[in-house]
Amino acid sequence: MTERKSTVRKIYTYVFAFLFAFFAFQLSSYALLEDKLPSKPTKPITVNGDKVEYRENENKITAKGHVEIDYDNVKLFCDDIEVDTKTQKAACKGNVRIERPEGVLTGDYILYDFLEKRGEINEAAVKAYPWFGEAGKTAKVGDNEFLMNKGAISTCDLDKPHYRICADEIKMFPNEKIIAKNAVMYVADTPVMWFPYYYHPVIQSRAKVQFIPGTSSDWGYFLLSAWRFYMFGNTKVDALFDYRTKKGFAEGANVYYSMADAGMPYLGKGVFRAYVAEQNGLGTYSKSGFRDGDSTDEKDRKRFKLIHRMDFDPRTVGMIEFNKVSDKNVLKDYFYNEYEENNTVPHNYASITTNQDNFMAKINYEKRMDSFYTEVQKLPEVEMDIPDQRLWETPFYYSSTMTATSFEKKYADYVNPPERVKRFDIQNKFSYVAKAGPLNIVPYVVSEQTTYSANKWQSGAFNRQSYGEGVDVYSRFHKIYDVNTNCLGLDINQLRHIVVPGAGYFHRHQPTVGRETLLQMDKIDTLEKENGIVLSLENKLQTKRHVGDKLETVDMARFIVGSEYQFRMEKGNAGFVDGGKFDGIDFDTELSPYRWLSIESLVNVKTSNQSIGSGSLEFSLFPVDRLRLDAGYRYEKRVELDSRNQFTFDVNYVINPKWKVGLYERFDIHTGSIAEQQLSLTRDLHCWEVELSYDVEGNNFFKDNFTFWLAFRLKAFPDLQLGLNRSFSQRPAGSHRYDVAPNSTG
Repeated sequence: MTERKSTVRKIYTYVFAFLFAFFAFQLSSYALLEDKLPSKPTKPITVNGDKVEYRENENKITAKGHVEIDYDNVKLFCDDIEVDTKTQKAACKGNVRIERPEGVLTGDYILYDFLEKRGEINEAAVKAYPWFGEAGKTAKVGDNEFLMNKGAISTCDLDKPHYRICADEIKMFPNEKIIAKNAVMYVADTPVMWFPYYYHPVIQSRAKVQFIPGTSSDWGYFLLSAWRFYMFGNTKVDALFDYRTKKGFAEGANVYYSMADAGMPYLGKGVFRAYVAEQNGLGTYSKSGFRDGDSTDEKDRKRFKLIHRMDFDPRTVGMIEFNKVSDKNVLKDYFYNEYEENNTVPHNYASITTNQDNFMAKINYEKRMDSFYTEVQKLPEVEMDIPDQRLWETPFYYSSTMTATSFEKKYADYVNPPERVKRFDIQNKFSYVAKAGPLNIVPYVVSEQTTYSANKWQSGAFNRQSYGEGVDVYSRFHKIYDVNTNCLGLDINQLRHIVVPGAGYFHRHQPTVGRETLLQMDKIDTLEKENGIVLSLENKLQTKRHVGDKLETVDMARFIVGSEYQFRMEKGNAGFVDGGKFDGIDFDTELSPYRWLSIESLVNVKTSNQSIGSGSLEFSLFPVDRLRLDAGYRYEKRVELDSRNQFTFDVNYVINPKWKVGLYERFDIHTGSIAEQQLSLTRDLHCWEVELSYDVEGNNFFKDNFTFWLAFRLKAFPDLQLGLNRSFSQRPAGSHRYDVAPNSTG
């Protein structure tokens, strides 16, 4: 318990120490600025109304009935107005409405300055989507600032909003931010939360406070919460406070920071995540065992993650990623979506990469942080890649890749002693580009020299040489068909068929040192004799479709098939023997006959036994706004007893303006059973949405492990920090693409 408290204190000490130093530097960099308003030239004001009178000797215009003024991006409407043409100030009465690009101001009486575009209004309402505000007195004090005294704001536009935030002083900056002091949130007429200082950028799509209650077989009853605090600029903090009756309390913080907010944009930006769960600690109602054992003793389970990016210039990028976890199952237990999406060993590295016109250079340092993983460390690796460079004005080209690496392979839990080797590798390629009619012919020779500091038996340094040669042949043909039709809604405006055939022959001589004597660190150490042919054929069908008033080129279909045939040669000479084979056939298909329909497929067929080595199929259908259907299939044969063979189905249907339903299914074809299913029901509450979700790991909704939760979501801020949902777009088991937003827990 003491250890956990110490860890939690350290998390917040580090987080707040970082923020204190960060913002102290920022505040010290501000200089006091004198706000001097430049003189503005006046423009004539044209007043329209049922009755308009101009009194030249008094420099005044009066108007009554359907008064309308359009002046410099400002539209003013009212029943009665008096305008001073010299000062360009106006007194407006009755149904006053002022429209500007950043918002709308309404009330019964307003004094408005057209020159400064400012005014004060009593009993006013402000509309600046997604915010709506009311106050006893409102002043437009700047080009993009409203000051509300004794006011209330909400994203609910009803006369009596479902919820509102009330404060003595509210500053509304349309399209930018909301600032309130001493604010209280009301749901209906009940106060539910107090904020000494409320700050919310309008561009953010996430609410400041989120709660998700629920129950789960693994967690018991739980309550997940995220509290967002906006600092300066783009810097913000999510404070996480969670409770699970079978696990106990957990705390964490996510810090999203940008060094530009401290006046140091060259230092980049990043995110730091920290999370500590006191499993079986204080507050645990029903203690549970760990996945790696049956112990129900108290144990702190932790994860720390840092990702930082620095753009030194448009072509040079620095990246740092740091991961530290208390055990290899903590992500599976507390961050299941993240675990399922990645399912890999967390990486720790620091790198700098520069991409110049004639070369790419990279220095990369990778180190293991957790002893229960087997990892190959790079301490460090330096790489330089020179793409094809034309040699003077000749048809000859040169490319090269050089790497220098200090490897150290550490085994999980030290079951084997570490393996260490230093390696320098250089690959050179010379090619010649020629044309023969429609064919592009590129013969080439390659050489690779590798120096090792040791072999498997840690003997002295030695060199390995490998040489090869080959030729690539490819072409490109296309034909345009004058087809213009909207039959079946296809919207076809000419068709262009593109065919790109390609073939290549390659041969690599037997390296001077066999792979069986080398420590295996990466694919460079696996080189063997190769001799074969690569074949590929790409077909693409394009058309032009209407996008607004323009025609834009789109791909309707794309199909690529490719394979590699390996010859078997006699050892020690150039003769061929029986036993040559295709090393699998790859099929890549993309179909988009309609904007609302897309199909993608990747299949690898093993020719040795005519079986599928891996494959995926994605199907997306959304013919109407009320229905979206996604389906995916993925097969991957990793080892004989560990294959992924799953089908996913995800459908969302809007029943009516108030209700929508979603269903997610994941079927394991290998076992012939449902692996997971999730049912969600969403109710529209005007400015809110409430979602009830039930997820079960299996085919029995009432007996298998389950999770049930209830989520409230403001429609103006739809993003949920607390990710529990399964969906095709988040982690499709049948997909080779992932588009995932960061989740905190679940």
